[in-house]
Amino acid sequence: MYQEIENFERRLESLKMQLESAGIDTSKFGQGEAKTLAHLQKEIDAGESVLLVNENGELLRTVEGSKAHVFYSSPEGKLFKLKELKQIFKDGRERVRDYLPQSVSEKMVPGEDPISVMKRGLQEELGIDGSIDLQEKETQKQLKKSPSYPGLQSQYINHMFEVFLTDNQFKQEGYQEVQEDKTTYFIWEEVK
Repeated sequence: MYQEIENFERRLESLKMQLESAGIDTSKFGQGEAKTLAHLQKEIDAGESVLLVNENGELLRTVEGSKAHVFYSSPEGKLFKLKELKQIFKDGRERVRDYLPQSVSEKMVPGEDPISVMKRGLQEELGIDGSIDLQEKETQKQLKKSPSYPGLQSQYINHMFEVFLTDNQFKQEGYQEVQEDKTTYFIWEEVK
């Protein structure tokens, strides 16, 4: 266990040096809504994020994943869309997320395909099991500064889905995903 911690600390220090050499101020990580340097290292270790040097010599984080708009149609004919409201980190910081257009997103790890990633995301984030009405819509590519890691340019490749939940999968009060470092809250909004 001690050896694993020591190895992680070494990788973390190496990552910090790599980012700072690229002109990225890592002191902004873990502040406000930003994730910590350890979060980024864990993403890299899991294969969810990859750091590359682009053709201009700039450091670039690449992330591939699946995102879904999650809907529920009530027996009365009302349509609801799920949205991620916020994340509350264990250290007390709050990250408002109600601006996100999609309901659920999940990063891909090596060897996964978009459909299995989305099913895993729905299970992990919302606790939804069983048959899922999952419709793949398109693949989007986006290049932008990461709000999670200030100053780090990120390229996102997102496989977009629509999901319609059954009566048994629908929870009127919404959903919570409790993780080691944070809790994420999801709520329903009626689509007019």
